Amino acid sequence: MSKKNKSLFRRISNWLHLWLGLFSGIVVFVVCLTAAIWVFRDEMTDAFTPGQNILERQMEFLKPSKLTEAGRVYIDSIQQNHSAVIYKLEYRTRDKSSVIGYFSEKDGAYQELFINPYSASILYHRTTETGIASFNNFLRSGHRFFWLPRPFGSYFVGSCCIIFLITLITGLIWWYPSKWNKSTFNKSFKIKWNAKWKRLNIDLHNALGFYSLIFIIILTVTGIVFTFKWFDHGYHWLITGGNPKVEYPKKSVSDTTVVQSKYLHPEDEIWKHFKSEGRIRMMYPQDRQDVFMIYIHPTTGHNDLTKWYAFDQKTLQKVGEMDSSKLSFGTKVYKANFDIHVGTIGGMTTKIIAALASLVGASLPITGFIIWYNRKWGKKTKKL
Repeated sequence: MSKKNKSLFRRISNWLHLWLGLFSGIVVFVVCLTAAIWVFRDEMTDAFTPGQNILERQMEFLKPSKLTEAGRVYIDSIQQNHSAVIYKLEYRTRDKSSVIGYFSEKDGAYQELFINPYSASILYHRTTETGIASFNNFLRSGHRFFWLPRPFGSYFVGSCCIIFLITLITGLIWWYPSKWNKSTFNKSFKIKWNAKWKRLNIDLHNALGFYSLIFIIILTVTGIVFTFKWFDHGYHWLITGGNPKVEYPKKSVSDTTVVQSKYLHPEDEIWKHFKSEGRIRMMYPQDRQDVFMIYIHPTTGHNDLTKWYAFDQKTLQKVGEMDSSKLSFGTKVYKANFDIHVGTIGGMTTKIIAALASLVGASLPITGFIIWYNRKWGKKTKKL
């Protein structure tokens, strides 16, 4: 269809798709490419961090006090006279090590110990600024901030993602033929692998863009939520049907009038009520008013829909809780926004879908630029 035969709406839509795509292309490429890799951050951590896997035994895990005691002994052996402030203890699956997160009293840096929950032997000591953790932080910084200072980087990436969302919608309008026949059907849905590279490039842009469109839009929308509050509010309104945000129960605070704990090892008392739940994470009080938090994690995904309970650090009275099963469907979707965005919502299957969609998203600015370049300059030939 020639430009003269196109409606004003299509001409404006095509113009927006072209120039907004060219403007945001580099940022979109970086954001999508880093996302495709960062999706597998947990798998990369397991592969490149020692002490992850253990031999499953037919016995019960050791109590939290036994594991943290072994952790403190180890820490004191490597940095004498500098105790550790325990931040968390996570029991994972029966064939995975447990994780003790702590802050070093020496320099305040957050570090982790991977410990065998059956024997309390230290398997690996990890800092978050080296190795695969540093690489994952580099990827996240590129994806989230384009390696620019905060908060400017966040606003810059978020704005480019809004532009990308517009190019996706206008791209669908440009892709949709004015009339359907065998020729337009093949060009819209099929990739002619044996075609010349210019035709192949157009097919890759059109067909791959169409097939992955819904996934790319979901990943883009759920990502913009993290940058702009107005977008977050609008997204919540749309997902929940205009219902007000649910006021979640507070974890409250510990009763500071209680001088001494009733229990020698309060963490053990909490743990024995939840040890059969499988994956659990215990957060330790960091001051007199703080509480013990226990999170019950599912095997895969839904981390923002995790059940949690809060307990007074001395009396162990329950002072707060969250049961996600009581939330409405729309609220559950909203709460699962992070898991949807990073692909963990359905385990490895949705991670692979998110990674492939991100790779296609990264390819669209490249194939789109090549199409524009070929149409503008590619047809020029030397006069004989």
